[in-house]
Amino acid sequence: MDREGRLLALEATIHLNTGAYAENSPLVARRAANRIIGPYRIPNVKVDCYAVYTNTVPASSFRGFGATQVTFPRESQIDELAERLGCDPVELRQKNLASRGESIHPGLRPLDADLPGDLSMVVEALMDRPLLKDHGRGVVCSASDAGSDPVSSAVVQVYGDGSVSVLTGSTEIGQGSHTVMQQIAAEEMGVAIEKVRVVGSDTAISPFDRSTGASRTTTLMGRAVLEACQEAIAQLRNMAGEVLKTKPENLIIERGGVAFQDQHVRWQDVLRDFFGLSDCSIIGRAYLRKTGDLDRLPVFWEIGCTGVEVAVDTETGRLRVDRLVAVGDVGLAINPAMAEGQDLGAATMGLGVGLSEELVYEGQQLVNGNLLDYRVPRFSDLAPKIDLLLVQNQDGTGPYGAKGGGEGSLNPTPACLANALCSATGARVRRLPLTPERVWQALKERTHKEKNIGR
Repeated sequence: MDREGRLLALEATIHLNTGAYAENSPLVARRAANRIIGPYRIPNVKVDCYAVYTNTVPASSFRGFGATQVTFPRESQIDELAERLGCDPVELRQKNLASRGESIHPGLRPLDADLPGDLSMVVEALMDRPLLKDHGRGVVCSASDAGSDPVSSAVVQVYGDGSVSVLTGSTEIGQGSHTVMQQIAAEEMGVAIEKVRVVGSDTAISPFDRSTGASRTTTLMGRAVLEACQEAIAQLRNMAGEVLKTKPENLIIERGGVAFQDQHVRWQDVLRDFFGLSDCSIIGRAYLRKTGDLDRLPVFWEIGCTGVEVAVDTETGRLRVDRLVAVGDVGLAINPAMAEGQDLGAATMGLGVGLSEELVYEGQQLVNGNLLDYRVPRFSDLAPKIDLLLVQNQDGTGPYGAKGGGEGSLNPTPACLANALCSATGARVRRLPLTPERVWQALKERTHKEKNIGR
């Protein structure tokens, strides 16, 4: 870093404990090496990342794929650098954040988000009142190369009664993907959402999809569904031209059908008149692959921008989260309620990683391998005031400019907690989770150091 606060170089060595088997850890290691750079413009970078075999429980991939682990040290160090320079941590981040369209990793897609704008939104929402005694705030950013390989396919069948079926290889596991596919098909075909049926997770009839994960489903499968609807509409337009005795290009596509002169014909009427029967159907198909605007990976950058305010009990070391502000930079929230729910779930998982979740061993024996001893977040751990801010700049490659979401708010949250603790007390904890014992010990060491300096 130079005297003006510009980041010049990053050199890091990362060791990830893969346990007794590799499983998916080599991919996690590769992702962690990519994601330690974050959303910053750093001209010189050298990163070595190792997945190390140990005699412990096998590790694998987890929401965020290594981003949470590397965001914690990087963002902690940025706050420390700001302290040494005598400047505000937010100003230091704003000075170094890459802008939309800037490349933050050679060979990968340029950044597709307005992170400086996201950061300003978090700061405005979080810092609206003076801090109380033993309270601190932290604001953290992250960026993950998300989306997996852009290989997806979809089939849309339009029936003579005006209903639509969507065949998708994406699996519904509670994230709401079937609802989003329903919404996209209903919007494109101009029918009520109740007229759309989604058929999935049956390899006998469902078309191929690369995977359900990596926040890719709305972006890639959603786009495949949209393009399959467009192909179906193109077929129906040609049929309508024959029915109405005119060239297809003379027809105007309107919601749920076509218009020609003073006539308005619904899709089901086109099918009935073209086939001479009322119960026929046609099929639209779409295939996505790594070409065109999907040629450069990642398909999108998953953005994390989160802020917290914590209260620290200096007698016990316990942290209480009073406020949480998270940005969901999703391009377009096709279903806003579900997008907010995904971000809140991700941030809550981040609270667990930051405050309590840890595998404890005695030698090679795991001693807290159950939910009685392994402390996950409870409702009482959530902040009483939560702001989830959806940013919808329509800057994604998905349908209507959508991007994936649901991981971004996890990745920065543990680092936010550590920076907020340091803001409140001056104590820096360099290992997660921030258990009361570790915080108390850091406070004790801080006090001892201050006494020695004062002598």
